[in-house]
Amino acid sequence: MVPKSLVPTFLGFVLGVAASAPAAAQQVDFLGSRMVADLSETDVIQADGAERYTAVRLCVAQRAVHFRDLDVFFANGGHQDSIVRLEIPAGDCTRWIDLRGGARNIDRIVMRYDTLVNMGVQAEVSAYGRR
Repeated sequence: MVPKSLVPTFLGFVLGVAASAPAAAQQVDFLGSRMVADLSETDVIQADGAERYTAVRLCVAQRAVHFRDLDVFFANGGHQDSIVRLEIPAGDCTRWIDLRGGARNIDRIVMRYDTLVNMGVQAEVSAYGRR
């Protein structure tokens, strides 16, 4: 039998675990990646559209990228335009960008950007979807 003085502590623990469960249940999937070129300002990451996602995020490797705009096109023909206007250093990611209208099937992601160094290795941008 649990002493009455420990009941509030035990209940707090149980509620804390239950509250964190939905966050742990979220799944993140790799959608694709693209080497972004110095001479280009627009690139596309094709996704297969098989899963439904509530948010997307871009991560940068090799070299910093200054994102200007992000368009997410959905399998049903609709799209969402998100103004990013953010410099992402190599090894970092954008915030999660919520998709309007609930979970959506992503067909492709169109990125408009500026690379920040005009020599050396190209930046690689990877896209992730959160279910």
